[in-house]
Amino acid sequence: MTLVEILEKNAKEIPEKAAIIFHDSRINYKELNETVNRLANGLVEMGFHTGDRVGLMLPRIPELIISFLAVAKTCGIAAPINFELTGEDINTILHSISPRYLIVHSLFIDLLPPDSQIPIIAVGDSCRKCIPWNDVIKKGKTNNLKFDIRDDDIVYLNYTSGSTGSSKGAVTTNSNIHWNTIASVDALGLKSNDIHLCMFAPFAHPHEIFARPLYLGGTTVMVDKIYPKSIAEAISNHKVTCMMGLAPVYENLLEMLEHNTYDLSSLRIPESGGMYTRSELIERFRQKLGTTIIPVWGSTETTGIALANRPGEPILQGSVGKPCASYEVKIVDENNEELPAGEIGEMIFKGPAVVKGYYNDEANGQTCFKNGWYYSGDLGIKDAEGNFHLIERKSGMMKVAGLKVYPQEIERVLMDHPDIKEVAVISVRDRLRGEIPKAVIVTRKGRTLTEKDVLVFCRERLAHYKHPKIVEIRESLPKIGSGKINKKVLQMEHA
Repeated sequence: MTLVEILEKNAKEIPEKAAIIFHDSRINYKELNETVNRLANGLVEMGFHTGDRVGLMLPRIPELIISFLAVAKTCGIAAPINFELTGEDINTILHSISPRYLIVHSLFIDLLPPDSQIPIIAVGDSCRKCIPWNDVIKKGKTNNLKFDIRDDDIVYLNYTSGSTGSSKGAVTTNSNIHWNTIASVDALGLKSNDIHLCMFAPFAHPHEIFARPLYLGGTTVMVDKIYPKSIAEAISNHKVTCMMGLAPVYENLLEMLEHNTYDLSSLRIPESGGMYTRSELIERFRQKLGTTIIPVWGSTETTGIALANRPGEPILQGSVGKPCASYEVKIVDENNEELPAGEIGEMIFKGPAVVKGYYNDEANGQTCFKNGWYYSGDLGIKDAEGNFHLIERKSGMMKVAGLKVYPQEIERVLMDHPDIKEVAVISVRDRLRGEIPKAVIVTRKGRTLTEKDVLVFCRERLAHYKHPKIVEIRESLPKIGSGKINKKVLQMEHA
């Protein structure tokens, strides 16, 4: 079933059940469907056509879900845009997708190109050149639209980063979302009475914020801020049973609970993805709350989790679990030959939830998608019991608090600094963020450079999570025989 079919089914069968809880407000399924219809009909009346793109720059608020579903109802394509990117990167995405409209929170209006001619529907404070969200909603009709929506229709472009740091839009269909949702529900044992809280970024596969509860007829709790107190209050006040977050979220929650008392006994499935989850954290969380964090692995290209540990089963050190339903997973060598258990190779994936390629990016598509398989670029091992363990990103890519960061992108920016002669960026383990970038720099002769100088230089050129968190100035960098910088030597210093 498509997202639209499920929404309309829930609005008919469980109209009064809470679909979204945000702070003290509740939106039931009848109200959600009607509001989605108002926006969808409003878009059509403004000249929106099947296949048109809508760029979304919204925080974790109900308008994000409403916009996503409204675009789906019009047979359009939603394109959530990372508002933490630089203006240049955002402009590159806009140029690629050529959106018919933008739905943007007033907080992010200034990030858009000042000369942009794309009509903007503004959520929040109004602006002179924007169409107010409330005006569209008030004028829109509440009836269901009659578009012929098919399983294989593209529903959104799920943007990630490429091996060079450039953004890539994974072409995601209704079918991809459906199969991933079924797999997630099966692997984690989710139920229709579950109440879900998701702290994923609203531009990082945002369908996972609402697709599972929508499919189950459950409830989504939204928090716009991910402070530990806000999370604890949401869980306590709304009896959250399922929670999706990164390891640092659980670290911070435990620290906060040392000095504050909240009833978190409703929490049944605390899911951890996007980065490595330490066994020590899992144990501390279990001792404090009586429930076990469930490490999983997923990606933009697999439309969400493809590997997962199962609730109630032992979690091995570093394991991200076994394949979810409908996913095939193999470890292969450089010749695409499957490797036996215990040997390191690249993890590749196949199944109906795996996307077919990237939007307007045939070159990257041919590199990552071969013979029906998605080549993840992640190195891993499958053990004798069939559990998968991540080893390292093949490309050297790191994840800072779950967000992809590429050393070469940082290096290229730093090499533009007039005082820098050479630079190597490596990954350093960090307790809260999983990994952080470290920049090892050689300055030009006679030049001086401080850590503050480097950070100021990066501030206007890189998203904040890509900034080097450690800066070291050296007289030289280790080299291999060809003269290339030997990053392995630098990395071993932090082993």
